[in-house]
Amino acid sequence: MAAFLGDGEHMRFGEMLRHARTAKGLTQAELGAGVHSTHFISLLERGLRQPTPDMVQHFATRLGMDVQTLTWWVEPPGAEDRPSLTAAMFAANSARELQDNALAASEAEHAAIIAYEQRNAPVWWDMSMLRAQSLIALRRPEEAEAVLLQMETSPLMIASAELQSVVQGRLSMIARTTGRLHEAVDLAHRSVASAAELPELSPVRLQAAFILIAALAVKGDLDEAWEVAMGLDITGGAPSVPSLLVARGAWAVGNIAFRRGEVEIGREQHALAARLLVPQADLETWAEFHKASATFKLQAGIVDESVHASLRDAARGLALVGTQLQRLELDLVQARLALLTSDLPRGKELLDVVDAHRTVLDFETAAELEDCLGQYHAANGEPAPAVHHLTEAARLYSDAGAEEKARELRELIRSLTD
Repeated sequence: MAAFLGDGEHMRFGEMLRHARTAKGLTQAELGAGVHSTHFISLLERGLRQPTPDMVQHFATRLGMDVQTLTWWVEPPGAEDRPSLTAAMFAANSARELQDNALAASEAEHAAIIAYEQRNAPVWWDMSMLRAQSLIALRRPEEAEAVLLQMETSPLMIASAELQSVVQGRLSMIARTTGRLHEAVDLAHRSVASAAELPELSPVRLQAAFILIAALAVKGDLDEAWEVAMGLDITGGAPSVPSLLVARGAWAVGNIAFRRGEVEIGREQHALAARLLVPQADLETWAEFHKASATFKLQAGIVDESVHASLRDAARGLALVGTQLQRLELDLVQARLALLTSDLPRGKELLDVVDAHRTVLDFETAAELEDCLGQYHAANGEPAPAVHHLTEAARLYSDAGAEEKARELRELIRSLTD
């Protein structure tokens, strides 16, 4: 590739870019301005990547320089050094398989740039989506959102209902985890509407429905979430629906059933999902389901062997493939179990672990942490700190648009202060 010249010297562009950036007093993040990642700019400055004309234009604007000046810095590569789209895709996919999200995001960005220059829409789509997914896994939702918004408005975006639905669904998930629930619901509705012309049991259409159910549930619109869940009609053994999608449907229906107090329906649906999800097929999904199943059962006040079994399975799976956030979420579920079983020392120990990593928590986990801390202090006979944490939880839910949950917490606060 055009990363190296002749006898191994680095490309002149990278060195000149670094000097110009430092002279301007810009960080790599400021130079990238949300369009190009700091990791990718580092590769450029070290001569390990070649800029495209669009990138040269971007850097010239950020540096306040003439485009032609930056263009002169770029030494034209020989034919053998021209960027290989196949090699770039291979590097991105290899990083994904190695579960190196930082590298995957950078390599996918590189591949997407080459594909865009070559007007290769399918590869540009795949690599842009891989970059967005990798950024989400890295807990960099703002950057992922920027990538998805660029995809939505790009001239290479194919006028496809399927692709539009997928992008809108991913944007909804980001809005939900960052505490913008009204926006999350709106985007999920748009995703469902975009997928409406697809076959009823198509994976994209079903996934859009799952995302809408989750957004509605977190916001507290349980009746509408239940209506959407009841309209799925995929748990009856339809032969055209893959078992993984049936499992996800049962998972979604069970979640809402537990939230609504329909405990038996929740148990039945989660039992179906547990039978269909196997670790050999998708270890992360299997572990995530068991974490979620334990969570919803505990929230419904259920403490039985199925909860303990799910926590054991979740712990085994997430120890192998889980992110830091996923493991912290599991600690929080185990803390709630400890509180429900009056094991306050264990509950406090787990809550302290999660509390020490607040900076990596998303909206839902942060609000749940405050709720659990309030519950702990209330059970420990400490009303003042209990009220403090419950008030913070209520504020987080209210700011996000989950007014029903905020009202429940305020009622609990009143009971502690009366």
